[in-house]
Amino acid sequence: MDHEGKEYPRNHWIRSDDAPRALDAYLEQQGKAYSRVKNDFVTELLGNLSGKRFLDYGCGGGMFTVYAARQGAAEVVGVDALESVLNTARYFAAREGVLSACSFIRSDSFPKTLTPRFDVVLMKDVIEHVPEDGDLLRRAAAALVPGGVLVLSTQNSLSLNFLIQGTYRRHVLGEKEWFGWDETHLRFYTPISLSSALRGAGFEPVAWRSAYIIPYRLPRLPGSKRQFLRIDALSWIDRALGGMFPYNRLGWNIIVKAQSSELVKQRVPLWPLVAEGASEFPLAPGAEHA
Repeated sequence: MDHEGKEYPRNHWIRSDDAPRALDAYLEQQGKAYSRVKNDFVTELLGNLSGKRFLDYGCGGGMFTVYAARQGAAEVVGVDALESVLNTARYFAAREGVLSACSFIRSDSFPKTLTPRFDVVLMKDVIEHVPEDGDLLRRAAAALVPGGVLVLSTQNSLSLNFLIQGTYRRHVLGEKEWFGWDETHLRFYTPISLSSALRGAGFEPVAWRSAYIIPYRLPRLPGSKRQFLRIDALSWIDRALGGMFPYNRLGWNIIVKAQSSELVKQRVPLWPLVAEGASEFPLAPGAEHA
């Protein structure tokens, strides 16, 4: 089954050429309870970025690119597949006064020429979009210093929401290719399958978090004009339990911090290679940063 070529609809902010309006839509999305909890866990696992070399692969509208620059990261690089997305991220960085601290590269895949050794790589809600996930992880490992950190988030089929919503969509409605809330997703993971993929690429998972342990975006009530009924107060369950075993592996979204192999010894300069990559992949990447 060929999943390649899945695209967002024309009215999605990701495909908008109006950067201010796209940023408003992006930040509204990131301001919802589910995203706030997830972003807080990502921030926690990233740790102190001051003085670090940071790569945000699938940077979307630039939330964590801007965050890293604000944290005083030594270098900040954002990669995404769509020029429209990177225009939004650049606009956000400029609005926040950190554009000079950020570099952006457009690429449909992990750029082959992007081989500096970063201290931290973030891939937030990216891997489920990528046909060759093993290759993506291996390239990420090659881009890290010995013992460098990858923080990755994705949707989890070992979750209550998958049991409820997935059963309804796949078995009641017959939508066998339903892979979650985003129509461009290609697969689900479980903590076991994700750990296996990470170890196969030379990573060792060291910490887990999860969000949306108990569903709080519910079908709308009869007669309601809203698309969903949101009980955002239930997000306290994520904050209370999302860092504790086994709940940190049971949310709809799982976030893992993984350490690269200590066998990687060489560290190469960053900026010449970024310049080379920028010429090969005209600035501005491409998965959704939800």
